[in-house]
Amino acid sequence: MRRITLGILSASVAMCTLTAVPTAALADAPVAHAAQARLDPQPIYFDSFTVSYDPFADVTVYGGVRSDSAIYSALPLTIEYSPDGKTGWTVKKKVTAEDGNSFNATFYYGRSGYWRARFAGDATYQAATSPVRKAWRWRTEIHSFKVSPKKVRKNHYVTASGSLIRWFSDTKRGGYSGRKVRIVFRFKGKKTWYHLAWAKTNSKGKFSKKVRAYGSGYYAAVFEGGSGTFASDSANSPYVKTNGLTGGSVIAQATPGTVVNRTPVLSGPFVTGGSAAARRD
Repeated sequence: MRRITLGILSASVAMCTLTAVPTAALADAPVAHAAQARLDPQPIYFDSFTVSYDPFADVTVYGGVRSDSAIYSALPLTIEYSPDGKTGWTVKKKVTAEDGNSFNATFYYGRSGYWRARFAGDATYQAATSPVRKAWRWRTEIHSFKVSPKKVRKNHYVTASGSLIRWFSDTKRGGYSGRKVRIVFRFKGKKTWYHLAWAKTNSKGKFSKKVRAYGSGYYAAVFEGGSGTFASDSANSPYVKTNGLTGGSVIAQATPGTVVNRTPVLSGPFVTGGSAAARRD
């Protein structure tokens, strides 16, 4: 009888244990679900995104990102370009959103068009794309630049002339009136360019200016751009030979103007020709 009683008690305990298991499992289920929800990627928002060009085709981008909760890690972003704002998006720069989740960068890209910033997403934050921004400047060109005469006495004058052209649309271009063009000079065998004078374009975009011939050397014309146009310079640098006033230093005889940081532009939006798309620049 004692053994039977013990057997009955053991069975009763086993039954109590079995009935308790489903109750515990049900109690734990909501806790596991909540933990899973906390691991889901959070949404990211772009608070701002701006793009601008300077006349020499340096692009400056600026913006900021935020989330519903504080962002504690740096976020890698891509700055992307499209010629029409809809297709053909390509990465032109990689930046990082940090220091209060803001980002900025300046880089060269010689073509007008549309820009966006994008975050690809990770285990913590969802993917996000900024609003698309249009950034636009029109291409300019200096045509038919020349200097005459080709031989002159040192410190006498020569005439520099040419035309400043700008694009008004993908298919239309014409003279750029009322603009200042810088005439610059460098001595033969030297690399330093000097400012000589400003010339102003007429109603047809033509300009002409008398400048002093400080010695044998090269001349060029530079347009430094406007509020909606890119800069440009002459594709050629005419050479003028001077004679007379031998002996003594050039500085003692006559001094050109201030030094100009002029590097001939051979690529980007300043190249003559190209497709209609390139002419947007």
